[in-house]
Amino acid sequence: MNRKPLIWLLLALVLAAYALSILLSSPGQSPWSMISGIIIGAASLVMVWKYSREIRNNRPS
Repeated sequence: MNRKPLIWLLLALVLAAYALSILLSSPGQSPWSMISGIIIGAASLVMVWKYSREIRNNRPS
């Protein structure tokens, strides 16, 4: 099994956990923390998309 898709999934999970910790830690913080949490969450979604694309491309024909 190719390990590259697993790296994308692991990165997505780490980024999602970090985004959630930013967004849930202190709701009364500056807008920059909310914006950075949203950007990191979007990056996590991109990593999930890359993971699914790699899985599709590595499927045996």
